[in-house]
Amino acid sequence: MKEALLYVLLEKPIEGATVGQLPEAVMRETIGRSLWSAEEKARLYAHRAYAEWLFSLEPDPIEAFLQAYQAIVALPKVVGIANPVAQTAHTIEWAQKIFADGLVATARETPPLHLWTGLVPVHVEPSLSDLLAERTHTLWLRTAGYEQFGLPNLAHPLADLRETGWIHSLFEMLFDWMYFERRILQPGEAIEVPERGRYLIEAFVPGVLALTEWHDAA
Repeated sequence: MKEALLYVLLEKPIEGATVGQLPEAVMRETIGRSLWSAEEKARLYAHRAYAEWLFSLEPDPIEAFLQAYQAIVALPKVVGIANPVAQTAHTIEWAQKIFADGLVATARETPPLHLWTGLVPVHVEPSLSDLLAERTHTLWLRTAGYEQFGLPNLAHPLADLRETGWIHSLFEMLFDWMYFERRILQPGEAIEVPERGRYLIEAFVPGVLALTEWHDAA
């Protein structure tokens, strides 16, 4: 059975919770890696207890996340939610918005990936084949947490931090296409994304596919 583990961050201990903060390594890989503001991160770091929330992702991961979040927002003293597989965390207000604003139906059609998945910068050394192909990018942006939905994670070169939003939107478009069309990208394929460009799909690291710009031969 495929399962997901979340950490529920608490202002104060409640029944079944662990007193104290998350282990330092977990905080670094979740709160520390998240892309929220320093103020929101400070609120997450200020938690004084936490509880593990383990749930099945089958048969529908999106519905499973919605059910888990609905139960978590009903708990007292919740500060936020940390997701170690997605390498991110967020304050509880973002989860509450899904239900308070009546966005559940929207979330089923367009999953809130900014909450359920993460983005991680990765430094790599170009290989000889990369150099021969004049690909010299050393900084990439990759997703984390797509495996929760049965999909490969994606990576894209990052030349400037200001490109983060644009690349994230590309990742989200490909997530929706793969998940809802049940069409998983494979190394060696080429794909054209409307208003985004054409890409070759290559292996990056196990479980992660690289998107490299595809140009017609001169």
